[in-house]
Amino acid sequence: MKNECQYEIFPDYVLRTPLLSFDTYKQLTSQSVISDETFKDICKDPIIREALYLASPFLWEEIDRWLNMGITDRDKVEKLQYTILKYLSRMASRCTPFGLFAGCAVGRFGDATQMELEGLDKNRRHTKLDMNYLVALSQDLVKNSKIREQLLFYPNTSIYEIGNQLRYVEYRYVNTKRHHQIAAVDQNEYLNKVLEKARQGSRLEELASVLVDDDITYEEAQGYIVELISNQLLVSELEPSVSGPEFLKQICSVLDGMENVEDYVQVLDDVQRQLDGINKTIGNDPKAYWELGEVIKKLETEFDPKYLFQVDMELAHEKNTLSSKIIDDVQKGLTFLNKISIPLEETLLSNFKNAFNERFEGREVPLSTVLDTEIGIGYRQDQGHGDVNPLVDDIVVDLRKKGQQVRNMMWTEVDVFLQKKLLEAHKNNVYTIVLEDSDFEAYEANWDELPDTISCMIELVQVNGEEKIRFKGGGGSSAANLLGRFCHGDKELHEHASKIIDVEEKLNNHKIMAEIVHLPESRVGNILMRPDFRTYEIPYLARSIKPTEQQLPINDLMLSLRNNRLFLRSKKYNKEVVPRLTNAHNYSNKALPIYHFLSDMQKQDNKGGVWFSLDKFAEDFEFFPRVEYHNLILLEATWNLKKSHLKAIIKVKQDNNALLEKVRELREPLQIPQYVKLLDGDNELLVDLENLTSVRMLLDTVAKRDNFRLGEFLHHQEGVVRKNGAYFTNQVILSFYNGQNLNHTST
Repeated sequence: MKNECQYEIFPDYVLRTPLLSFDTYKQLTSQSVISDETFKDICKDPIIREALYLASPFLWEEIDRWLNMGITDRDKVEKLQYTILKYLSRMASRCTPFGLFAGCAVGRFGDATQMELEGLDKNRRHTKLDMNYLVALSQDLVKNSKIREQLLFYPNTSIYEIGNQLRYVEYRYVNTKRHHQIAAVDQNEYLNKVLEKARQGSRLEELASVLVDDDITYEEAQGYIVELISNQLLVSELEPSVSGPEFLKQICSVLDGMENVEDYVQVLDDVQRQLDGINKTIGNDPKAYWELGEVIKKLETEFDPKYLFQVDMELAHEKNTLSSKIIDDVQKGLTFLNKISIPLEETLLSNFKNAFNERFEGREVPLSTVLDTEIGIGYRQDQGHGDVNPLVDDIVVDLRKKGQQVRNMMWTEVDVFLQKKLLEAHKNNVYTIVLEDSDFEAYEANWDELPDTISCMIELVQVNGEEKIRFKGGGGSSAANLLGRFCHGDKELHEHASKIIDVEEKLNNHKIMAEIVHLPESRVGNILMRPDFRTYEIPYLARSIKPTEQQLPINDLMLSLRNNRLFLRSKKYNKEVVPRLTNAHNYSNKALPIYHFLSDMQKQDNKGGVWFSLDKFAEDFEFFPRVEYHNLILLEATWNLKKSHLKAIIKVKQDNNALLEKVRELREPLQIPQYVKLLDGDNELLVDLENLTSVRMLLDTVAKRDNFRLGEFLHHQEGVVRKNGAYFTNQVILSFYNGQNLNHTST
């Protein structure tokens, strides 16, 4: 039956919790004002000190100055304390991994929920160099003549043929930011010879040799090859990679086979040795990083200390099991949201498909030709609203009046029903809207519109003594997307992600599942870097470590329309290619057309996931009630507040008693609880409205805003995740697969 959940769960899940317990936060804010002594004591804690340093070396320098009486101005001290409190709030509330602020651990389902952590100092951490630095290092290494003459060089992965020209994307770094542009060269016998020779990887000497004849000397040929490298028609084996072993290991692997580079190898070995030493404990003195920085300076590549280290943390636990009963609750939630989640009628991909059909009709065309914005159609078809760079960006510059909101959205019967519910709740001052199956009896779940595997995010909370599940829906092109970047430092997580990939391969055994390997910006590489999960890869302005036969270059991909579907085919294998991006990169922002298209192709044939949102009514109500379905909380209560709400509060900001009283006067009629979150897109800041320091931190943060949003902070008052009696907030990632389709594939 369609209204029964077709998605089955993988046996493992991922638990995520912050570094500090919520008890720690409650104790911190238990007094009406957090004293200077309390802040100082916390900042002297070795584990918190290291976490703060890794988050912001500059902030730690300021804290260190204050601890040593270098900052005495009261206003500056308070500003610094607000910043410290923000970080501490995150350390005790947000489960999203970030440095040492939060970590994760793989668990398995069982008869009962039992989650007991071992302790902060028992957590395992994985420290590595930031991709921002490693990319800069690799570029400097290529410039070194001793290294360059021993490197293998390959054709730029973006090269494609247009008539008698070769076009490709080159990039330059300006203030550490990549700037891309299309370049074009006329084809000729010499260029084609070099590119053909480089296809399997060749050294400078070998490439120059193919050009030497009676008319061309070796020196002339070598100069020509150097020019091709300078213009990025040829790229080296040190070109950044975001798939496979971590990039530092890839760099070391290349250098290990070379002569006369012992100095570099020795320094890199020392760097890795010191990183291994740092990884042995949590609570390192910042001096360990300063000393490591001095070693890194020997490589003579400039770096910003803020962007030098990346850390992931694996939670040490005594018990980590989740009750299997929760699976049924979540499957009911998936089914319910599937029924009421209506796929968008118009997307970038659907608009592109219409434009492709109009231009090319039944023809099969090279993908690079289609996406060329001069002779093809580009990718984005919404260019009429602004000024577009015709060569590369496909980025629309909105020319409408600044600040003018345009609300153009699809309105469904579900939206009409929800609007009615909101109006009733507003009229009757209701805090919680409860949705029932009977409200949507006419709707059916369509499981064919979901990806093969999906992730569901839940939080185990307690409301008025009753166990609830905060259910954030499910989706993503793969259930492995949220896991990929953390797999290098966590063997269990890697195994869990690999099992997800294996199921996807089985569900698409007649197609080629190909990983997109692309680096749009150096620092983004920290999010993109993941193991080489899949057999095939599509390299684009990044290096693939796969053998040539397992790489699908851009010029191997052909595009056509079949049965009203965009059909991407590999010429080499004559099979359909299904692109995959197994990470959590929000790629749509300033993406190059080919990367944007390939990534969007993950959404073809499906609506991407199922979520519950009231965003269409975002500007219509001051208060949005909590929304529940059975024991699932689909949406927390939120408040849209304006500067006018704070006028009376700001006037008494320095008067402790009056300030708390004015905050209570704001809270009571709006039913705002003690603990709330300041919502800024994906960022959330925990605020205790009964603590003066926390309130002043909030006022300082929103001082220059015309409006802001608060959300209720749901948590489990008795604790699900515990350590020595203290309890932690929690987030659990559940991974599902389409069991019915897998059964059909297996039979």
